[in-house]
Amino acid sequence: MSIVVFGASGNIGSNIRKEALSRGHRVTAVTRSTDLEAEERLTALKADIADADDVAKIVSGHEAVISAYSPGLRRHSAEDAAELIGKAHDALFAGIKRAGVRRLIIIGGVGSLEASPGTDVVDSDFYPAEHKAHTLRNREILRSLRRGDHDLDWTYVSPPLSIKAGKRTGKFRLGEDRLLRDEAGESRISEADFAIAIVDELDGRKFVRRRFTAAY
Repeated sequence: MSIVVFGASGNIGSNIRKEALSRGHRVTAVTRSTDLEAEERLTALKADIADADDVAKIVSGHEAVISAYSPGLRRHSAEDAAELIGKAHDALFAGIKRAGVRRLIIIGGVGSLEASPGTDVVDSDFYPAEHKAHTLRNREILRSLRRGDHDLDWTYVSPPLSIKAGKRTGKFRLGEDRLLRDEAGESRISEADFAIAIVDELDGRKFVRRRFTAAY
């Protein structure tokens, strides 16, 4: 399968890129500024996801798009990140529609998962107030997909509370709208295992027009 990965040099995006290549997919990896080492079946591009014309040109002729875009809270305030996320996804939706690509997987946020019945993570007492602005924007993107604002074969993927570098075990659980916790009450997964879950969905199409999450 020929796919585009936006945010392909980030912590999550780089693991998705590697997992997809390991399965024989042809990957166009899009970054803002990072040079990637040459690999078989890999095309590396530098482009701005917030430019709909760039998106349309890049994704044209591909079978699927994965967006692991994140502006990063180390570089931006939550409020600025929210604006960047909004602009990036507006351009992403417009660009892929223009190019005629239907399959889209978005790596979103944890905040829209239910921490308890009727209460999302972002609205819970334990969620950091300083992160809320960009988290609320991510939740609105999911809601727009569910409303049918974008006629796409979309999948929205939410990570658990903790996602870090770690082993590729291939052993994790899948869920849909509830935050997953293990027996110790922790909500976590390695970036490598999260990438497995995402490329599994790319290959298997189990959650088309639905959201899922993965955790130990």
